[in-house]
Formats: sequence, structure tokens, C-alpha cells
Amino acid sequence: METHRNGVANGARPRREFNLKLWSGKLAGRLEAGVVIVTFAGVIAIMIILIQMPGPLVVHVQDDAHEALMGAKVRCTSPDGTQSFAGQTDVFGEAKWPGLAKGAWRCQVEAPPRFHAEPQTGFATVVSRSPAFWSTVVERPARVELGAPRPAGSPRAPIAARALCDGGESWETRLGLLNNQATLYVPHGKRCRIGLVHPELSAEVGAGPVAQPTLDCAAFPCSEPVEGGVGQTLEVTLKATPQQWEALRPPPVPDAP
Repeated sequence: METHRNGVANGARPRREFNLKLWSGKLAGRLEAGVVIVTFAGVIAIMIILIQMPGPLVVHVQDDAHEALMGAKVRCTSPDGTQSFAGQTDVFGEAKWPGLAKGAWRCQVEAPPRFHAEPQTGFATVVSRSPAFWSTVVERPARVELGAPRPAGSPRAPIAARALCDGGESWETRLGLLNNQATLYVPHGKRCRIGLVHPELSAEVGAGPVAQPTLDCAAFPCSEPVEGGVGQTLEVTLKATPQQWEALRPPPVPDAP
């Protein structure tokens, strides 16, 4: 017995079909099929490229106390020697370069001058996706906390102090105008003498090694040789006479026009 719905037999009701236009053989369908194929091919190509992209090159520099070393100079050279990239470590002690050529890159690290450290060289291999990581450690220098009291009646002045160590390594800085104190960085494990000197470095430079490391201990106060270990802090006090203080006092800075 046939059943009817809305006056039409169930078996006589036409079935709905969904035909893709791109299989219809017409020009519009062929264009849509081409667009679909190109889109899928592009997605696959992009995925392959992303998978094969080289990872970043990361150089990490820290001191022996595992503190990040900021301001270290880093230079990395490509495996074939045709490319070279230079930069400085950031607050995290890292220098980074993305998208470099794959292979073993040669990197050289120069610590800031206060560390008195030789350049260090290492290698990091750049591969797909994963970062190439090289980490190195620089030992901390010894620190000399210098105090040079101002003679009574003498004017305040940023007197220069210098450390001269075995091998000619040096460090010069200025005493504080109010507290007459200064911090000098010297290489650990070497004997150093501290003295008051005529400044070689300008006040704008601040502190650092000097080109002509000498001390005139016959004319101005100098300490006995001192030697510090890695990260050790030493205390030295030098007392100048009023005549020595006046001779060491740098000339006044003229007013800007």
C-alpha cells in the first residue's frame, strides 16, 4: 500500500543531489578546480618551507657566578667564511641572529674591558627549527675599593687613580667628587699597584685601560703590590699631601659658550 504525503507518493518524490560545479566540465568549474588545487599546493609548500627553516643562533655569556654578562661583543662567521654578524649581549647575556645559513658557525666573544679577559671562541651548528646555542663563562675580575681622603683645606677635585698590574694591564678611573672613593677593576691572580696619577682618560670616557700604563710613585702616593682572586674585593687607602693634591688636581672645566 503506497503512502502519500501532501498528495505525492513517497516513491515518486524526486531526490535532491549536490553536484560540485568544479566537476561539471564547464569553464567556470574548471577555474574553480584550478583555484582549489593551487591553494592546497601553496599550503603544502609553505608547510615544507617552515619545517626546513633554520633555527636562530644564540650566544649566551655569563660570569662564574652565573650572572648574565651584558655588553660583551660577539661576532659570528658563517661556515664558508663569506658572512659575518656582530652584536652585543643584552640584559639576559644573549646575542641572537635568526635565519642564518645552516652549518657550523664560528663565534668569538670579547668580554667588557673591566674583565681583563682574553677573547673566547666556540662553534654552534645551525639546523632546521631548533635553535643553535653556545654558552661561555667569563671569570670576574678582582675589585679594588680605593679611598683617598682630601687633605684639609684643599678644594674638591676628581683626582685620577690608576692600577698597574704585572704584564702592563691597567685600569684608570676618577675619584668621586664628594666621597673621594673609586672602584678599580684588576685581573685576578696578578700583582697590582694602585696610585694617584695625572689623568690620561677624559672625564667623559670615565674609566678603562690606558695606552701608557705608568705610575710615578716617587712623586705621588702608591700602594704596596696587592693581589686579588676571582671576584674578590680589596680595600686600599692612599693619603696625599696638600701639595700632591694640588699637583694632581685636573684643570677646571670651562663654561660652555
